[in-house]
Amino acid sequence: MSASSLIRPGLTTAIVGHLPAIKSRLRKKVPLLTFQDVRRARIPFYEALASELYEGGCPNAAFLLLQLIEFEHDHVPPTSDPSIEEKRLKNSKNLLNFLFKSLREAEGHKNEQRFADEVEHLLKIGRSFQDDAQKRWIARQFFLIGLDRCADCQLEGSRIGTLVKYYYGSFLLKDQILDEAVQMLESAESWASGKSWPLDEGKGIFGSQLLISEIYHQLFLAYSAMCERYKLTDAMQFDLYIQLSHEAAVKSNLDAVLCESYIKYGDFQLDQGNHREALNCYKQASKKARSTNALDKVCKLNIRMAAAHRSLNEMKDCEILLRNVDSMTSCDRKSECYAELQLLNGEIHFWNGRLPEALEAFNEARDVYKHLQMESKMIQACCFAALAAGETHFGQYAKLVKKVEFQGPISENESLFKLLQWNVDNVPFW
Repeated sequence: MSASSLIRPGLTTAIVGHLPAIKSRLRKKVPLLTFQDVRRARIPFYEALASELYEGGCPNAAFLLLQLIEFEHDHVPPTSDPSIEEKRLKNSKNLLNFLFKSLREAEGHKNEQRFADEVEHLLKIGRSFQDDAQKRWIARQFFLIGLDRCADCQLEGSRIGTLVKYYYGSFLLKDQILDEAVQMLESAESWASGKSWPLDEGKGIFGSQLLISEIYHQLFLAYSAMCERYKLTDAMQFDLYIQLSHEAAVKSNLDAVLCESYIKYGDFQLDQGNHREALNCYKQASKKARSTNALDKVCKLNIRMAAAHRSLNEMKDCEILLRNVDSMTSCDRKSECYAELQLLNGEIHFWNGRLPEALEAFNEARDVYKHLQMESKMIQACCFAALAAGETHFGQYAKLVKKVEFQGPISENESLFKLLQWNVDNVPFW
């Protein structure tokens, strides 16, 4: 649903109409319904709520409620089944009773010129709907209303104005509306920079995360999502956003975020051939993982550090880390960490010409990935095993791939499965 799908009366447009207009707009629907249409029962209920808001001095709330009702009327399929309608009406009553109370409180703040309290209440309404997939369109509307009211009441740059942008940016990020999410979060960051505002009012800076830290956390997630967008299409944009995501993580000063960022940035440095820089990133990530007691990440980081040491020809340090990982996984030989250990062991054996040992390690990794149902990693292990089985068999593999592709369009994974299911010396990979 687009931002302009609902009019926001009294905020982005002038109020037109009065109490009779509310009743008229509702009752116009009645002739459109057949005599036996069970939705006719809704009209008096809707009319009563909207009328009471209007008569109570809350015209903005009345007309906004009317817009929400009309949206539901136009988009919910009609039914003549009384049991379905009864359930719908019950749900509508729960929703509209909540909105009736909340909108009246919000407009009460507005009438008393407590504009920050009004926006905070509107934000609270929006947040209450954001975890319900069927009501996220309502949440979006209230976030937009909050932004409008911040602009109307000169609340931009305030804590509440920043909160609206933070929560709306996070909302957009979850819906993968990335460009708008980045813009919203960057704006929130510019307002909160240098401020010691807590995320939760009333808890103080020692009882709640700092708002600026949480904004940087969301920016890290947003920039990371942008990295995924450009990973295979635009190297310059990917490089830009990997740098921005790491900077945001560092500024967040949150150990869990820093750990994840150092891992991603280390992988980026490794892909660039900067093995020493990658190793330093992994060491930083390992410290943060230990501080948050994330032992699985500590284990996987030991493998990454071992791989970096091997690339730097520092085999003594590599072997120490590998023995450490072997000890850490001794109680669970079906873990992802153990599979990664076997992949690296297989690579080391392969490059040292120990092909039987390499094949054994790759097959062991393959079995674990198959058990964990990690398809792409299982394929990777199978490919390494094929290499270790000997180059002479790769002619057969190449011919099979050509044959499969000639028969018609087929996905990369399907091609790989056809390829890897081929027997090598009459021994299937699985």
